[in-house]
Amino acid sequence: MIYLDYAATAPVRPNIAARIHELTLGSLGNPSSLHRAGRRARMVLEHARENIASNLGAKVEEIIFCSGATEADNLAILGTLTHGDSRHQHLISSSMEHAAVYETVHRQSQLGRSVSWLKVDEQGLIDLNHLSELLRESPASLVSVMIVNNEVGTRQPVEEVGKLCREHGALFHADGVQDPRTAKKLIESGLVDLVALSGHKMGGLHGGILFVKQGIAVNPQIVGGSQEDGRRAGTSEVLRAESFSMALQATLEESTETILQCRKILDATLGEIPQAKALVSLPDEQRAAHISSWLFGELAAEPLLVQMDMKGICASSGSACSSHSVEPSRVVRVMGYSEKQAVGLVRFSLGWDSNAEDVQNAAVVVKGIVERMLSKENRRQ
Repeated sequence: MIYLDYAATAPVRPNIAARIHELTLGSLGNPSSLHRAGRRARMVLEHARENIASNLGAKVEEIIFCSGATEADNLAILGTLTHGDSRHQHLISSSMEHAAVYETVHRQSQLGRSVSWLKVDEQGLIDLNHLSELLRESPASLVSVMIVNNEVGTRQPVEEVGKLCREHGALFHADGVQDPRTAKKLIESGLVDLVALSGHKMGGLHGGILFVKQGIAVNPQIVGGSQEDGRRAGTSEVLRAESFSMALQATLEESTETILQCRKILDATLGEIPQAKALVSLPDEQRAAHISSWLFGELAAEPLLVQMDMKGICASSGSACSSHSVEPSRVVRVMGYSEKQAVGLVRFSLGWDSNAEDVQNAAVVVKGIVERMLSKENRRQ
């Protein structure tokens, strides 16, 4: 099997699996308990928090453990809007966002909250001039813009977004799931107020965090306990915290050169297909190293993915959170493509265990499958 779906989830790293196994064999209690098993769990939990904070250039009190990035995104947006002291009541976002953000913002619009949607170009990039105009009109805003789009790999100009937010006194929330390295840079530079990250995209277990800059208040969206300094109730998940800490550190220490080389192999081979269309053709600094998304004529993604799976190649048709939906990709539609084209999105994504040989072999097989399917499609017409 050749796994090319890291943007959906990454295989668990062996050292993390071993560490989790080690912890499960020990006596881990509830971190809120006073006995030795509870104290041991608390020690593991807080050591993980300290390590995460250190790796991100944050303070320990700025890290909130969540069940995943979807919860973290919801807490960032709803927790800020519903806090009694917050003056930031206008929302600015884009239709390129992950569903965790897009649907949360859209629902707030349906409930009557003031929402502005940023203009987006054919490469999926937001319009910074439009953002500047909106912030001049509504400086007391919460701006939510993801670092890297999870379906097509467009890298948003988040540093510029952060500077505009600082200039106008707005809050800036970024979904950093697909690019924790840039998330770290934003945190260290002080250009961001809230960042959501996910462990299982980095080779850890499911589980996420929300970075909340010191001085920013968020109202808990899950109540029933005083965990996470009263900002997120529920028994603290020690294993997920330890896993996240290890996965983040490994990700930040790794070079992206191999992943970029693998993506360029994919791009070159798939680009030889006459009817193939790369959804993003931006310079490397404006796109993710690990995501390569394509349309192949008017082929629907599902039968193509089935054929690939039969050959042992794992890829996806876009966001893992909506991949079972029959609806066309919202992201592809926003970029100017038709509904028929939007059901053809095929995403290949790379990660910590990808290598050039596997990717080259997979690319050749995919090329053959696509060419055969296109040939059959052309004969029908």
